[in-house]
Amino acid sequence: MTSIQQPASPVSESLAESIAVLDQRGVILSVNQGWRDFAESNGGSSELADGRGIDYLAVVRRAAASDVLATAALRGLEEVLAGRQTLFTLEYPCHAPDRERWCACHLAPSAGSGGGAVVRHRPISRHERAETAVGRQHRLQPDLAALLDSLPSMIGYWDCTLRNRFANHAYRDWFGIDPATIPGKHIREVIGEERYRLNLPYIEAVLRGSAQQFERAIPSPDGRSLRHSLARYIPDVVNGEVRGFFVEVTDVTPIKAGEQALQRAQEVGRLGSYTADLGSGQWLGSPMLERILGVGPEHEHTNTAWLQIVHADDRQRVVDLVQLAIREVGVFDCEYRIVRPRDGAIRWLHGIGELECSATGQPLRMIGTVQDITERKRAERATQVLLDENTRLVRRLIALQERERADLARELHDELSQHLTAIRAFAGALQRNESCNPEAIRRHAAAIDDSARAIYEVSHRLMEGLHPSVLESAGIAEALASLLESWGLQHPAIEWRASLPDDLVCDGKQLRVTLYRIVQECLSNVARHAEARRLRLILGNRQSAQGQLLRLVIRDDGVGMDMNAAHAGFGLLGMRERVLAHGGTLQVSSRKGGGTRVRVLLPNS
Repeated sequence: MTSIQQPASPVSESLAESIAVLDQRGVILSVNQGWRDFAESNGGSSELADGRGIDYLAVVRRAAASDVLATAALRGLEEVLAGRQTLFTLEYPCHAPDRERWCACHLAPSAGSGGGAVVRHRPISRHERAETAVGRQHRLQPDLAALLDSLPSMIGYWDCTLRNRFANHAYRDWFGIDPATIPGKHIREVIGEERYRLNLPYIEAVLRGSAQQFERAIPSPDGRSLRHSLARYIPDVVNGEVRGFFVEVTDVTPIKAGEQALQRAQEVGRLGSYTADLGSGQWLGSPMLERILGVGPEHEHTNTAWLQIVHADDRQRVVDLVQLAIREVGVFDCEYRIVRPRDGAIRWLHGIGELECSATGQPLRMIGTVQDITERKRAERATQVLLDENTRLVRRLIALQERERADLARELHDELSQHLTAIRAFAGALQRNESCNPEAIRRHAAAIDDSARAIYEVSHRLMEGLHPSVLESAGIAEALASLLESWGLQHPAIEWRASLPDDLVCDGKQLRVTLYRIVQECLSNVARHAEARRLRLILGNRQSAQGQLLRLVIRDDGVGMDMNAAHAGFGLLGMRERVLAHGGTLQVSSRKGGGTRVRVLLPNS
């Protein structure tokens, strides 16, 4: 729409249209040469030709008293002057004595802040009238235009040449374009070259008479945000001929944001949704469900094909539960396994479904969710393994305690009892020695001394087993050296070497006991299970960011062990508990035939 300032510009003077600029009351401020020529050629007065000062609104109001088209023009002019409408168009006859003639009247607000309107009259040919016939049929009345302008969706009409004939106010919000400037523009001028290229297949299809619907991402005019739109192209067919198409574009950004949030939530929870139609046997699922099942668009989305994915060992149970839910109009709730077609992986799923029924109670479809619970099942299985292992270890500990008690009782009975009995016997002999034979007294006293010495040695050995006294009288290096020497004498077939610095300081009584017991347990394991020929022990200090650490390494060249197998002994668990109690770490590495290496790090504090 060409806007004209007061006074008329040179550009307006060169136009063929008749143009008048009105103030906010409807009074003519200025006209162009086309207006003056039209008035003179049709017998108008000089005042009308000059135009200035004429109350154009009053002239149209008088004509509306007896003319329907003038009534429509009056209403359109009032709406434009009041600022409630940005464009009004009307075609009307203005026949000359010698020929039939038609004109088009266009009304639009004046540029600037002073208000007013621009009136433009343009002669149109019969050909143009035929081309715009569809436009006349669909020309909006002011009240309908106001209604469309209030809608948040973009509403527009484009003719078969892709020129705009109407655009509501939403175009301003979407593209930052004044709707009054859109009519007459090609669609690519409004939506941009890139979106025009993307939309062209839909445009060509609607011009062939096929309604179109599609989604498109539209950036904001400043490029800072991206809005999602749902577009509908509706063909305008008159007498079998497509004259143009209506456009409805709705902002679905909040819906898209909700869908994306739901999809992210499903991804985080490994949760998919589905709708299974019981009549057709088809199912539809969310993208996350297809990822869980390991299927793509090429996979047959039928209930039968889905059942083939279910693990063979669980298939009949799943079928029975589905049929039970349908028969009793209840809920399907089942944990089962599938074998994914994509990679052959076995996954655990938790499926839940509820039935939707017709008004007569006939089940129509099942709607529900499927969650991948494989990790949970693995954790449950691992927890059960740990519980079983703990139960086994507790039983082993009880048995070990009972054995230790039995060993202690046997030591007390076999060693101490006989010596105590001997002492009593020799003491009784002394009491019965009435002749006080010195030789007998010496002999009995020596026997008592031997038995007491034996009792001391047994007691000392038992106490050493309970708590090594060497830890009280010497450092950790000397204590371990003594332990190794004693162990080496008992197992001469095993060659051993140790690196034990004399100046090594080990702070804390309990820390020394922990190191001693770990070495004691490792030596016992090597002797009983390793079948080793060589053993190496290293103890030293190591500086770290957390402070000074004690580093203990014990390795042998024995048969090794399977670290993934359950171990019958209580020793490894006991060592680990001792180390963890001091805030340290224990690493045991071994393999069949490759020996065993135990590495301990303990804070030296």
